[in-house]
Amino acid sequence: MENQTLSLEERVARLEGALGWISSPPPLEPVLTAGALALSTGAAYCAFEGLGLPNHYYQWVLGFLTVFLMYHRGWLRKGKGPWLYVLGLVNAVQVSMIFKLFIGSGFRKPFSWFHYPALGQRTTEGKWWEMMPDLSMMWQPTPLAAWEIDLTLIQTFLLIVTLVGALFRFQPFVSLTAIFLILVSIPAFSEFQWSFVFPAVVLSALSLYLQARTSMGVWRPGLVEPT
Repeated sequence: MENQTLSLEERVARLEGALGWISSPPPLEPVLTAGALALSTGAAYCAFEGLGLPNHYYQWVLGFLTVFLMYHRGWLRKGKGPWLYVLGLVNAVQVSMIFKLFIGSGFRKPFSWFHYPALGQRTTEGKWWEMMPDLSMMWQPTPLAAWEIDLTLIQTFLLIVTLVGALFRFQPFVSLTAIFLILVSIPAFSEFQWSFVFPAVVLSALSLYLQARTSMGVWRPGLVEPT
Protein backbone atom coordinates (compact mmCIF):
# COMPACT_ATOMS: atom_id res chain seq x y z
CA MET A 1 0.00 0.00 0.00
CA GLU A 2 2.88 2.31 0.77
CA ASN A 3 4.37 2.02 -2.71
CA GLN A 4 1.08 3.13 -4.25
CA THR A 5 1.37 6.55 -2.58
CA LEU A 6 4.73 7.27 -4.20
CA SER A 7 5.00 8.99 -7.55
CA LEU A 8 7.09 7.61 -10.36
CA GLU A 9 9.80 10.21 -9.72
CA GLU A 10 9.96 9.27 -6.05
CA ARG A 11 10.17 5.57 -6.88
CA VAL A 12 13.07 6.22 -9.25
CA ALA A 13 14.79 8.37 -6.61
CA ARG A 14 14.29 5.64 -4.00
CA LEU A 15 15.70 3.01 -6.36
CA GLU A 16 18.72 5.15 -7.21
CA GLY A 17 19.32 5.86 -3.54
CA ALA A 18 19.18 2.16 -2.73
CA LEU A 19 21.70 1.44 -5.47
CA GLY A 20 23.98 4.24 -4.34
CA TRP A 21 23.58 6.38 -7.44
CA ILE A 22 23.83 10.16 -7.39
CA SER A 23 20.69 11.78 -8.70
CA SER A 24 18.65 14.93 -8.34
CA PRO A 25 16.06 14.82 -5.57
CA PRO A 26 12.39 14.73 -6.57
CA PRO A 27 10.42 18.01 -6.71
CA LEU A 28 9.08 19.53 -3.53
CA GLU A 29 5.53 18.56 -2.63
CA PRO A 30 2.89 21.35 -2.81
CA VAL A 31 2.25 21.25 0.96
CA LEU A 32 5.95 21.62 1.75
CA THR A 33 6.28 24.32 -0.91
CA ALA A 34 3.51 26.36 0.73
CA GLY A 35 4.97 25.83 4.19
CA ALA A 36 8.49 26.77 3.10
CA LEU A 37 7.17 29.86 1.29
CA ALA A 38 5.28 31.01 4.39
CA LEU A 39 8.31 30.47 6.64
CA SER A 40 10.68 32.22 4.24
CA THR A 41 8.33 35.20 3.97
CA GLY A 42 8.12 35.41 7.76
CA ALA A 43 11.90 35.18 8.01
CA ALA A 44 12.32 38.01 5.50
CA TYR A 45 9.88 40.21 7.44
CA CYS A 46 11.59 39.58 10.79
CA ALA A 47 14.98 40.19 9.18
CA PHE A 48 13.71 43.52 7.85
CA GLU A 49 12.52 44.55 11.31
CA GLY A 50 15.64 43.37 13.12
CA LEU A 51 18.37 44.09 10.58
CA GLY A 52 16.88 46.48 8.08
CA LEU A 53 17.41 46.35 4.34
CA PRO A 54 20.82 45.24 3.06
CA ASN A 55 23.18 48.21 3.06
CA HIS A 56 25.63 46.85 0.50
CA TYR A 57 25.25 45.12 -2.82
CA TYR A 58 27.65 42.41 -1.61
CA GLN A 59 24.82 41.03 0.54
CA TRP A 60 22.47 40.67 -2.44
CA VAL A 61 25.11 39.13 -4.70
CA LEU A 62 26.36 36.60 -2.16
CA GLY A 63 22.83 35.81 -0.96
CA PHE A 64 21.69 34.89 -4.48
CA LEU A 65 24.92 32.98 -5.11
CA THR A 66 24.44 31.01 -1.89
CA VAL A 67 20.93 29.92 -2.84
CA PHE A 68 22.10 29.06 -6.35
CA LEU A 69 24.87 26.95 -4.80
CA MET A 70 22.31 25.13 -2.62
CA TYR A 71 20.23 24.22 -5.67
CA HIS A 72 23.30 23.41 -7.76
CA ARG A 73 24.67 20.99 -5.17
CA GLY A 74 21.26 19.41 -4.70
CA TRP A 75 20.98 20.46 -1.06
CA LEU A 76 17.55 21.97 -1.69
CA ARG A 77 14.64 20.38 -3.51
CA LYS A 78 13.03 22.44 -6.22
CA GLY A 79 9.39 23.40 -6.39
CA LYS A 80 7.14 22.36 -9.24
CA GLY A 81 6.38 24.65 -12.14
CA PRO A 82 6.46 28.39 -11.47
CA TRP A 83 6.83 27.77 -7.72
CA LEU A 84 10.47 26.90 -8.42
CA TYR A 85 11.20 30.54 -9.27
CA VAL A 86 8.91 32.04 -6.62
CA LEU A 87 10.36 30.00 -3.78
CA GLY A 88 13.90 30.40 -5.10
CA LEU A 89 13.50 34.19 -5.19
CA VAL A 90 12.09 34.34 -1.65
CA ASN A 91 14.91 32.09 -0.44
CA ALA A 92 17.49 34.39 -2.02
CA VAL A 93 15.87 37.49 -0.47
CA GLN A 94 15.74 36.07 3.03
CA VAL A 95 19.32 34.79 2.87
CA SER A 96 20.54 38.15 1.54
CA MET A 97 18.85 40.00 4.40
CA ILE A 98 20.19 37.63 7.04
CA PHE A 99 23.67 38.01 5.55
CA LYS A 100 23.60 41.52 7.00
CA LEU A 101 24.64 39.82 10.23
CA PHE A 102 27.98 38.97 8.64
CA ILE A 103 28.48 41.54 5.86
CA GLY A 104 28.20 45.31 5.82
CA SER A 105 29.61 46.29 9.21
CA GLY A 106 31.45 49.19 7.58
CA PHE A 107 34.59 50.86 8.92
CA ARG A 108 35.54 50.04 12.48
CA LYS A 109 38.20 51.19 14.93
CA PRO A 110 39.11 48.00 16.79
CA PHE A 111 41.60 49.81 19.06
CA SER A 112 39.52 52.89 19.83
CA TRP A 113 39.87 52.04 23.52
CA PHE A 114 43.69 52.29 23.40
CA HIS A 115 44.34 55.60 25.22
CA TYR A 116 47.09 56.76 27.52
CA PRO A 117 46.77 58.89 30.68
CA ALA A 118 48.02 62.46 30.55
CA LEU A 119 47.99 65.35 32.95
CA GLY A 120 46.01 68.22 31.47
CA GLN A 121 46.19 71.87 32.52
CA ARG A 122 43.36 74.33 32.29
CA THR A 123 43.27 77.94 33.42
CA THR A 124 40.12 79.87 34.12
CA GLU A 125 39.62 83.57 33.65
CA GLY A 126 38.32 85.58 36.52
CA LYS A 127 39.68 87.03 39.69
CA TRP A 128 43.36 86.67 40.46
CA TRP A 129 42.80 83.85 42.97
CA GLU A 130 40.81 81.93 40.37
CA MET A 131 43.61 82.03 37.79
CA MET A 132 45.59 79.17 39.31
CA PRO A 133 46.12 76.24 36.88
CA ASP A 134 43.52 73.52 37.13
CA LEU A 135 45.28 70.17 36.73
CA SER A 136 43.32 67.01 35.91
CA MET A 137 44.04 63.54 34.61
CA MET A 138 42.77 62.96 31.08
CA TRP A 139 42.91 60.10 28.62
CA GLN A 140 44.46 60.90 25.28
CA PRO A 141 43.96 58.75 22.14
CA THR A 142 46.99 57.01 20.70
CA PRO A 143 47.69 56.76 16.94
CA LEU A 144 46.59 53.14 17.18
CA ALA A 145 43.18 54.24 18.48
CA ALA A 146 42.58 56.24 15.30
CA TRP A 147 43.39 53.29 13.03
CA GLU A 148 40.33 51.89 11.22
CA ILE A 149 39.69 48.91 8.98
CA ASP A 150 37.03 48.10 6.39
CA LEU A 151 35.26 45.26 8.17
CA THR A 152 32.89 44.76 5.22
CA LEU A 153 35.82 43.84 2.98
CA ILE A 154 37.16 41.28 5.45
CA GLN A 155 33.71 39.77 6.03
CA THR A 156 33.06 39.50 2.30
CA PHE A 157 36.39 37.80 1.69
CA LEU A 158 35.77 35.24 4.46
CA LEU A 159 32.25 34.53 3.20
CA ILE A 160 33.45 34.04 -0.39
CA VAL A 161 36.16 31.67 0.80
CA THR A 162 33.55 29.77 2.86
CA LEU A 163 31.21 29.42 -0.14
CA VAL A 164 34.04 28.25 -2.40
CA GLY A 165 35.02 25.67 0.19
CA ALA A 166 31.41 24.48 0.41
CA LEU A 167 31.27 24.19 -3.38
CA PHE A 168 34.21 21.79 -3.39
CA ARG A 169 33.19 20.15 -0.08
CA PHE A 170 36.26 21.15 1.94
CA GLN A 171 34.38 20.67 5.20
CA PRO A 172 37.19 21.34 7.76
CA PHE A 173 38.25 24.44 5.79
CA VAL A 174 34.66 25.69 5.59
CA SER A 175 34.18 25.27 9.34
CA LEU A 176 37.36 27.21 10.09
CA THR A 177 36.55 30.14 7.81
CA ALA A 178 32.97 30.25 9.11
CA ILE A 179 34.28 30.56 12.68
CA PHE A 180 36.58 33.41 11.62
CA LEU A 181 33.63 35.12 9.93
CA ILE A 182 31.54 34.94 13.11
CA LEU A 183 34.39 36.25 15.27
CA VAL A 184 35.00 39.19 12.95
CA SER A 185 31.28 40.05 12.91
CA ILE A 186 30.81 40.03 16.71
CA PRO A 187 31.38 43.83 17.12
CA ALA A 188 28.34 44.53 14.92
CA PHE A 189 25.95 42.13 16.66
CA SER A 190 24.99 44.58 19.39
CA GLU A 191 23.56 47.03 16.83
CA PHE A 192 20.72 44.73 15.76
CA GLN A 193 17.31 44.12 17.34
CA TRP A 194 17.65 40.53 18.43
CA SER A 195 13.98 40.27 19.36
CA PHE A 196 13.43 40.09 15.58
CA VAL A 197 16.79 38.67 14.49
CA PHE A 198 16.38 35.46 16.49
CA PRO A 199 12.97 34.50 14.99
CA ALA A 200 14.29 35.46 11.54
CA VAL A 201 17.15 32.98 11.87
CA VAL A 202 14.86 30.27 13.27
CA LEU A 203 12.21 30.69 10.57
CA SER A 204 14.87 30.72 7.84
CA ALA A 205 16.42 27.52 9.20
CA LEU A 206 13.03 25.80 9.35
CA SER A 207 12.19 26.86 5.80
CA LEU A 208 15.47 25.55 4.42
CA TYR A 209 15.03 22.34 6.40
CA LEU A 210 11.63 21.73 4.80
CA GLN A 211 13.26 22.09 1.39
CA ALA A 212 16.40 20.12 2.21
CA ARG A 213 17.07 16.85 0.45
CA THR A 214 18.14 15.29 3.75
CA SER A 215 14.63 15.77 5.18
CA MET A 216 12.90 13.64 2.52
CA GLY A 217 12.98 10.57 4.74
CA VAL A 218 11.22 12.48 7.52
CA TRP A 219 8.25 13.62 5.42
CA ARG A 220 8.06 10.50 3.27
CA PRO A 221 9.36 7.52 5.28
CA GLY A 222 9.05 5.23 2.29
CA LEU A 223 11.48 7.35 0.31
CA VAL A 224 15.17 6.63 0.59
CA GLU A 225 17.30 9.73 0.14
CA PRO A 226 19.63 9.64 -2.86
CA THR A 227 23.26 9.53 -1.81
